[in-house]
Amino acid sequence: MHVLTVTGPVDPAALGPTLMHEHLMSLVPGRFFTGGRWDDAVDTAERALGGLRAHGVGAVVDLTGRSGTGAGPDVGALREIASRTGLAVVAGVGMYKEPYPAWVAAASIDEVADRFVAMATEATAGIFGEIGTSLGLVTPTEEKVLRAAVRAHRRTGLAISTHCTLGTMAPEQVAIMASEGADLSRVVVGHLDLSPQLPYLEEVLASGVTVAFDTFGKQWFDYQVPDSADQGDGEFVKWAYQRPDTDRIAALSELLARGYVGQLVVSCDISGREAYLNADTHGRHGYGFLHAVVLPALRAAGVGEESLRQILVDNPARILAIA
Repeated sequence: MHVLTVTGPVDPAALGPTLMHEHLMSLVPGRFFTGGRWDDAVDTAERALGGLRAHGVGAVVDLTGRSGTGAGPDVGALREIASRTGLAVVAGVGMYKEPYPAWVAAASIDEVADRFVAMATEATAGIFGEIGTSLGLVTPTEEKVLRAAVRAHRRTGLAISTHCTLGTMAPEQVAIMASEGADLSRVVVGHLDLSPQLPYLEEVLASGVTVAFDTFGKQWFDYQVPDSADQGDGEFVKWAYQRPDTDRIAALSELLARGYVGQLVVSCDISGREAYLNADTHGRHGYGFLHAVVLPALRAAGVGEESLRQILVDNPARILAIA
C-alpha cells in the first residue's frame, strides 16, 4: 500500500497528522496581488504553512484540482512547496461545480472519467477532488461529474473528496456515488461542519462515508447568491455567512462520543476571498490554526488523544492508501 504525493509514493504510516482539505495556491495575497507569478504564491504558502512541522503535521491534501479550463493543479508549485516545507503534499484532481468548462456539458460520463484519469496520471494525483454540487441542488452536469469521478475512482483506486455548498446535498451526493458502485469507505463528504445538525450528519454517516469537518476557522464569509450578478448597475446580491467554531467543536465532540471516530477527518479549507474575513483565525495562525487552537478546544471538550490520532492520522492514511 502507498499514498501518491506530488513527489512520489510514500508509506501511509509515514504521513502522520494530515490536513485533508486545503488550497495551497489560493491564498491572499499570493497570486491575487502578484499577477499570477507562481513563485510569489509559493512564498506565501510556505509562510502560511510555517509551524506545521513543529506541530507534528506530516501531510496536506491540496484540493485545488481544476482551473477554469479544466486543467489540473500546478504540480510544479506544489512540489516546490513540499520541498521547502518537508511536508508530503497530496494533489487532488477533478472539477468543482457549476459553471464548468464548455466541453463538460457535451461530454459523456465516460469521457469525463477518461479526462479525470488522464489528469490524475499527469499530476501524480492522490485523490479526486474537490468534486462539488450547488447550493440546495445537484445540477444534471454536476451529477455527470460525480458519476465520472466514481468511475475514475474505480479504475485507479484513488479516493474521492466532495464539496457540499454550505453543507447541503450530502445525502444526494452519496446516493449518486453509491449507484455508481463507489467504495463509500473511501469517500470524504466535505464541508458538513457548515451544517452541523446531528440528525443530518448521522444520516450521512450511516452510509459508511467519511464526513469532513474541514472549515475550522472559517467563521465569517460572503456568499454570492447564484444568478444575482446582473441585478442592478454593478450590483449583486450576497449573503454574509457566520458559523462559529464552537458549533463545529460541539458537533464533532458529540459525534466522537457516539462512536463515529473512524469516519471523521478535519481541516481548515483556507482559501482566497474568505481568508481576509477571518483575520483572527486563518489570518493569525495560517494552516497551524487547527493544532494551535482547535485541538486544545477539543481536548477541553473531553476528546481523548486516541480519538484525535484517529481523525488526524489513521483515517487520512486509510482513505489515501492505494494498492
